[in-house]
Amino acid sequence: MLAGVGAVVVGSLALGHPPEPGKKHDHADHKHDGNAPLTTTSSGEVLPQGLMLPAMEGARPWSEKPVLDDPDRFHIAIMTDNTGGHRPGIWMKAVRRLNWMRPEFVVSVGDLIEGYSNDRDEVEAQWQEFLGFIDQMEMKFFFVAGNHDVSNPTMHKIWREHFGTEWYSFDYRGVHFVCLSSEDRDNQIGPKQLAWLEQDLAKHADARWTLLFMHKPLWTRSEANRTAGNPDETHWQDVEKLLGNRPFTVFAGHVHHYVQYERNGRKYYHLATTGGGSRLRGVPYGEFDHVTWLTMEADGPHVANLLLDGILPADAVTEEGIARFRQFLAKTRIEVAPILIGESEDLSEGTIDVRVTNEFDQPIEIRGTIQGLPLRGLTVDPAKLELAAGPGETSDLSVGIRFEEPIAFPHLAETLLTANLRTTGDKVPLTAERTIPVVIDRKFDCPVATLENIDGVLEEALARGEATGERPLLVGATETWTGPDDASVHFGLGHDDEHLYLSAHVVDERVIEAGDALELRVDARPIDQRRNDPRQGRGAYVFRVTAPKGDESSEVEVTALRRGRPIEGTKATARRTDDGYDVEIAVPIGFITSQQSDNWHSIQATVVVHDQDEADGESCTVVWRGTEAYPERNTNYGQFVKGP
Repeated sequence: MLAGVGAVVVGSLALGHPPEPGKKHDHADHKHDGNAPLTTTSSGEVLPQGLMLPAMEGARPWSEKPVLDDPDRFHIAIMTDNTGGHRPGIWMKAVRRLNWMRPEFVVSVGDLIEGYSNDRDEVEAQWQEFLGFIDQMEMKFFFVAGNHDVSNPTMHKIWREHFGTEWYSFDYRGVHFVCLSSEDRDNQIGPKQLAWLEQDLAKHADARWTLLFMHKPLWTRSEANRTAGNPDETHWQDVEKLLGNRPFTVFAGHVHHYVQYERNGRKYYHLATTGGGSRLRGVPYGEFDHVTWLTMEADGPHVANLLLDGILPADAVTEEGIARFRQFLAKTRIEVAPILIGESEDLSEGTIDVRVTNEFDQPIEIRGTIQGLPLRGLTVDPAKLELAAGPGETSDLSVGIRFEEPIAFPHLAETLLTANLRTTGDKVPLTAERTIPVVIDRKFDCPVATLENIDGVLEEALARGEATGERPLLVGATETWTGPDDASVHFGLGHDDEHLYLSAHVVDERVIEAGDALELRVDARPIDQRRNDPRQGRGAYVFRVTAPKGDESSEVEVTALRRGRPIEGTKATARRTDDGYDVEIAVPIGFITSQQSDNWHSIQATVVVHDQDEADGESCTVVWRGTEAYPERNTNYGQFVKGP
């Protein structure tokens, strides 16, 4: 047994209660594991160890699986190649994570320095750097030699000066650990090492398990030699003969990709990297940075591989840290101005204006990409979106997009800006990803216009604005709609400082007072929120006006709702006409400014006509813009931009 590696008794898990001072322990309400060890206090009281469960009738709030409290159970970690095209920082990243995980000790499989040099000073400098890493490890570390560590006689000598033998063994809790050198001679276990191994294994024939560690996976080279009809110069077959029928597991490195093998009913592993050169193509390729976690059980080792980025410390997120991160999110804004084009249904070219506002106390930088644009014939300038802003600063970038042929707006509906933000002043940067919708759509005007009287006499400038057309979206009893003369609408929106106005002429060849109605649906949220989440939630408003009674102008019932609750102050008047009816609505502007501001930009809206041709018949709904899900989503509603 090596010095410093001794048997450690692990205490069992205890749930329940110890006896009160000065009293005998009462067993009436629970039971004990009769084989659990006992602990005696300084006052002489005996405290039971192990799991104590209260006596309970019927169902119990725990499973029937055992407690994993075998006193011979232990955990170790295995670190693999650090070099061979090493990537600085990864090994120490693993060291920090093992300090969090607390294995009993750590074993390596070699390639700890770059080596391959006869310059003694250079090799010593590399070892001093590596030993500095090991000094920061809080548990014992066992060295194994790799080809980068002992690649020439000078390096072999330096190894012996620092670490002594190149092969050795030790024991821990009945398990025999054997550290071999695959560099005794290149790619082989030499005669002297084999003789030592034979004696060592004979002395430890009663070990409950044997774990072997070496750098190169000699079994693969041995098999390749034999398959080619060449002699097995690795002597790996000799090693396997010495191991005989004892239970054992083998760990190696060198190849920089992970594979589990099974040979003669035994598990052999060659591990990936802990900072060594790798293309890091992921788990299917076996290319990843990791530490191997070995739990020794009565039935043998249980092996798991821990990816370094998947291990976090307990203080990964603290109360103070999350508060600062939330402040970072709240005080950094990315805004994307919409591309809204009048009198067109497609886009040939445009400009996406991006603005970054930094009210945080550290400088930030942003890197982003425009996604979701059709790629055919697309030019984006600049191709890279990069901005920076110091505390209290604003930064702007204009991104030009151009297509060789016009693209219809529906094909641009999924356009997004994906931006990665990071602070540049903090020692540990704060980072976040933002996804901002880019609105590219037809622009509709909402001009300044005041309706002095809501009297059903239409403001012509508004009423001749938009129309449902010859082929509108139909929902419901669509078979009853016979054309625009049956049910259609011309309408316009306007605003002043006090109200939003709708002026509409409904064409309806037969008005059914109880069933016909006009509906204005408005999403008053800011444009980025509307685009990012089209569901009709907190910002959605519905204004429904029933058809007027008789031939005179009259006030009509108007239902103004936000999430089912009425909106005060909305007025509406309707008047029968020869071919249908006219409607005017005035809504207090606060429903928009409360969602945006007094300097609001736009709203998203649609107008719907509910047409019932028979008193007891089903209704057909004619939708100006939207989808069949128009009551739930704002998709394809018109973008009405506030006029000057």
